Amino acid sequence: MTTVYLIRHAEAEGNVYRRCHGQYDSLLTERAYQQLPYLADRFEDVLLDAIYASDLYRARHTAKAIADRKGMKVHVRPVLREIAMGEWEDKTWAILPREAPEQYAKWQTRPWECEVPGGERVLDTGDRVLGGLRQLAQEWDGKSIAVVSHGSAIRGILCRVLGYEPEQIGQVGWGDNTCVAKFEFDGDTIRPIYWNDASHLPEDLSTFAKIGWTNSRGMPMSVQAWFRPYDPESAEDRALLIGFAREFYRNAYGSTDMLDEDAWMADTDAMAAKHDRAVTIGMVEDQPVALVRMNVCDESEPEIGKVGSFVISEDYRGTGLSGQILGQAISVYRALGKDYLCAYVAKNNARAHGFYDKYGFHNQGEVMKPEGMHDKMVKKIKVESVAEESEDFIWEG
Repeated sequence: MTTVYLIRHAEAEGNVYRRCHGQYDSLLTERAYQQLPYLADRFEDVLLDAIYASDLYRARHTAKAIADRKGMKVHVRPVLREIAMGEWEDKTWAILPREAPEQYAKWQTRPWECEVPGGERVLDTGDRVLGGLRQLAQEWDGKSIAVVSHGSAIRGILCRVLGYEPEQIGQVGWGDNTCVAKFEFDGDTIRPIYWNDASHLPEDLSTFAKIGWTNSRGMPMSVQAWFRPYDPESAEDRALLIGFAREFYRNAYGSTDMLDEDAWMADTDAMAAKHDRAVTIGMVEDQPVALVRMNVCDESEPEIGKVGSFVISEDYRGTGLSGQILGQAISVYRALGKDYLCAYVAKNNARAHGFYDKYGFHNQGEVMKPEGMHDKMVKKIKVESVAEESEDFIWEG
């Protein structure tokens, strides 16, 4: 008999930025690094003969927290990856009902039937990863191992192991980040001992509790945004952006006196002309609520993507949109091959400093701008590959 502890990765970007991250490779969040010590504590006195993980960053670095505590290495196998989401990868969840309403409705109500073009079905994913677990159980017969995988994959596995019909997958629910399932593999028999157990996490570190995943299918119920490109030919869009610019200057500098609207719009048009997602408007349903303006024209530091302006309408502050506008910027600059994201924050703008501190930006010194002294806030967005971290992981592809 082999004991397998199956673990969901810690909180990752897709969980907070509300983006569809199946096999899209993304980083862990700041909260994840608060969750991981509790997960390591849980396994400190548990005998483990090996630790495995999917090759995706969020899984293998969750496994690394357990391995580091035990002085072990993480074995990496791609078969343990999350569901492939094909054309939906790295899109916001809020855009999907607009772009693919029938498929998205199926994902919400009959997920076992949903197959995104270029992707997998959730039960096929469960079968793939369960096959990987069976192989590991044979290789480690009579031993105990920990395996870190992903939410949809684990749902598919649980549906099979619990003997549910496909249409009963909703009864499996979603396990919180770092949740644990324990299985006993005995020949062809798999005995589930427990599952979706995140009792090691204090409530204030629960991803579900923080972002409001409250409905019966475990899907987020709080405000979610989608992003559309700014249209320089639209008078309505130009007026909207001027409104955002004024709000930005009031928040950052206390007044609009320093705002040269013509110059600001000229810079904005240049950004939009250089990249089709450089200037996007965050939408909740059909209402514009945010601006993500990225200075793709500034190439003074080739490895760094520069933030031009982040603005959230006053009525929507505190609704969870801050992570989503950051996720939009990271999505663009990561696709452009940038390693870091940089924002210049006015010295006296406490709200903005709180935002950047919360999401893991670090102050790299003061910079004088025409509007006054600013702090240069920088966040790493590069996702290292297994090959780049070969000292910490054992590849078994």
